Order: sequence, then C-alpha cells, then structure tokens
Amino acid sequence: MGLRIVNNINSIKAGRQLSQSNRAFSNSLERLSSGLRINKGADSPAGLIISEQLRAQIVGLKQAVENSQKATNVIGTAEGALNEVNSLLSSVRRLAIDSSNLGTTDQDQLDANQAEVDSAINSIDRIADTTQYAGKKLLNGSASFEVSGVSSSIDKLNVSRVQLGSATSRTIDYEIKSLAEFAEVSIDVGAAALDKDTTLQISGSRGSQQISFSAGSSLTQIANAIDALNENTGVTARVDASSNTITFASTEVGSSQSVRIQDIDGDGTLLGSIASASNSATTASDKGADVEGTILGAVALGTGRRLSGNTSVFTGDLTFDFNTATGRSAIGVTGRDAARTEVTGITADATGTFSLNSEGLLFQLGAFTDPNNQESVGIDSTNSYNIGVREGRLSSVKSGGVNDLSTNSDQAVRIIDEAITDIASIRARLGAFQTNTLETNINSLGASIENITNSESLIRDLDFSTETAAFTKAQILVQAGTSILSQANASSQSVLALLQ
Repeated sequence: MGLRIVNNINSIKAGRQLSQSNRAFSNSLERLSSGLRINKGADSPAGLIISEQLRAQIVGLKQAVENSQKATNVIGTAEGALNEVNSLLSSVRRLAIDSSNLGTTDQDQLDANQAEVDSAINSIDRIADTTQYAGKKLLNGSASFEVSGVSSSIDKLNVSRVQLGSATSRTIDYEIKSLAEFAEVSIDVGAAALDKDTTLQISGSRGSQQISFSAGSSLTQIANAIDALNENTGVTARVDASSNTITFASTEVGSSQSVRIQDIDGDGTLLGSIASASNSATTASDKGADVEGTILGAVALGTGRRLSGNTSVFTGDLTFDFNTATGRSAIGVTGRDAARTEVTGITADATGTFSLNSEGLLFQLGAFTDPNNQESVGIDSTNSYNIGVREGRLSSVKSGGVNDLSTNSDQAVRIIDEAITDIASIRARLGAFQTNTLETNINSLGASIENITNSESLIRDLDFSTETAAFTKAQILVQAGTSILSQANASSQSVLALLQ
C-alpha cells in the first residue's frame, strides 16, 4: 500500500471509530447519570411509547387512591354525624317510654320530657343542615339521588347507587312477576255465634297470645278481640258474614309472616262445636309469600313487599303499597288494616318506571373516567321531617305535633323506632360502601400501582451492573481510539524520510 498525504485513510478510520466510541461513551454516561435506560425517543421509540403510557396510568392510579381516601373521609364525616343522630334518637326513645309510664308520670314530668325531646329533635335538624365536607352539605338532601316519575304505588324507594355515564338521566323499569301474599287461615264456624266456650292460641310473627271466648260470642266480637291484640301477635281478622267464616291474616306480607291458630281447649274443633272441613282440626296454619319481579330486566330479590335490584348501573330497592304488592283492592284501607277488608283479586305483572337524574355523590375511583371507574352513593335528608316516615315522621313527636308525648306516646315510640331504623340503614349502607368499595379499591389500586410500576421500570430503568460494564468498555475504547488517532496522524510524517 502506497504512502499518501492528501487523504490519511488511517486517520479517517481511526477518527470514525473514535467518534462511535465517544457517542457510546456519552450515551452510557447519560444513562448512568440519569439512572434511566431510555432518556430520549432515539434510545427506544417503542419502549418510550409504552413507558409513557404506563407512567400516565400510574399517575392516574395514584390520584385514584387519593380520591378514594378523600371519599373515605367524606363517608366518615357523614357517618360520624349520623352516629350522633342515633344517640339523640336513643335519648328521645327513652323519654318517650318514660312518658308512657302514666302511672308514675305527672304533667310536669311530661312537659319536662317533651322539652328534652324538642331539644334533641332540633339538634337532629341542626346536624342535618350543617354537616358538610369542604362546603358540600351531606345530610340535608342535596347529596341524595334526584328521582322523578315515581309512581304512587311505591311506598318507599331507596337508591344505593346509579351510573348515568354520559347521559343526564337513566330510566329504571320494574315489573312484578308474582304477587306477595299474607299468611291467611279461613275457618268456617258454621254459625254467626259460638255455641260453646272456646280457647285459642293465636300465633304470628310478633308472638303468641291465648284468647278465650264464651258461648254466644259473635264472629265480629271474636275478630275485634283478635284485632285488639295484633300488636302482640302480628295477626288480625275479618269476618265474612255471608258464609259465617273468619279469616285470620298476618298484618304484613312475605315469607317471614305466619299465622297459626291452635285449639287448646281439647274439644277437637277450633271455633265452637260445629264441624266443617276447616273447623274439624286442632291446628290451622299458613305462611306468607314474598313479591317476585325484575328491575331493569334482571331478577330482583323479593322480601315482603320489597324488590331489591343490583345491576351494573343501578342498586336499590322498591317497597310497593299493599294494593300493588298483593294485587288486592282495599278501598279506603291501607297498611295493617288491609288484611281486614274484603278483597278482590288483581293480576300480577304490575309494571312501571321512574327516572334518576343525578348520581348523588359521584366518586372517581379509577385511572380512567369511564363509568366502570366511577361509583356513586346517595344520602337522603335526615332531618326530622324525613325520618320515621312509615310510622308518621319524627317531626310529629315535637310539641304540638299529633304524636307528641302528651298526645300519643305509644305511636311516638313506633315513630322513633322507625327513625332509628332509617338512620341505621343509611349508616349501614355508607359503611358497606366504605368497606366494600372504597377500602377494597384502595387495596386493589395499590397492587396495580406496584405491578405497573414494576413493568415500567423493566422498560425504562437502567440496569447499572450491565451499563457499568458498557461504560468501562466505551471509556477504554475512547482512550484507545484517541491514542491510535494520534499515531495515525503521525504516520504521514514518514513521507519526509523519502524527501531527504
């Protein structure tokens, strides 16, 4: 190979190799100083895309954890206030029971008890109006689900959750497939009055009671005597005078209701001595049946008059009035007295709809904003006008109300018990949401963050042991390349020997 001085090929080759070694050395130095294998798109275009997507998801997951923790604080704030409401209701109940003890309570004591009750109920209203989290009222009804189009055939509607997605409202349809039933026993007495003394044991869902009737007692007198004890037994009665038949029925409907009529005088008949197909036994009994149906096309759980649904977009329950749930028409009579009225059959398949126009308290619990990453919970108003409603509203227990302690302390106790149940139900629902949704979500998100971070680390983080070896290699090559380039540049000087 000849000697040339215009183009020093050896120097060019050495320079190119040194440039490559310098680039490798620079990249390795950048990785070691940043701790990342990918610092720019050129390092790994595909890896950069995946890594950035995972990083964005991790940021979203961490925010979802924070959102869940904030939601837990919201629920805790509401639950703490409701706990105090329960304590106040317990105090009110104690005062109502004390006021029912008329044998030892005079008017001054009643007035003092009533003043305490008024103060406690005012405190309940104050708690309902003032409990808030970051300016958002929680117990005054503004955090409840906004519902419209509810049929008058629904006595009570509870909504636990709903997902509206991008829509502004959601229509919930329901259908009764099988009617609820009272527990009923009909006995043909064979006469309009008893022809002999009779003793029965009446048993129902609330307890048992022995009742004795003398010869000559009319069927109406017997029914009235049984009705007078329905609070103790859960059994009422009605008379069909045209057939001399008494029908014993549960005061409520559902599989938990029962009626048992037992002859305990040992004469072999239930009422009187005239034997008939229904009267020639020592015991007659029956059980009720729950309503059955669907909500949003899915099978709903029936309990008494209540249908409970749990679908991907709606969770809640509907309690129907007696007429709708049982298919019976009882003109002018509702509630417990429905079983006492002559009735006519109505077919099942009662259908209807209502609309949900808000999601209550909507919480973002995932890294994405689709409905599957969101959950909602509603808290109804807990002021005294809106609790104890099934028995008459807690507000009616205040002074001047139709159920104050002086006017009707017995009914006041029932209203207070219903109010306690209402508040406890809200607390239980919020507690279930906190335990089964928020806390499990935090645990699940924590595991997701751990695994996704590990995946992102494998893609982007630097393996220092491997990179240190590469750095050492690049460092040596740079040093060697620099030395060789110097020698290559000096090699052209050998031409001078030829010119001497």
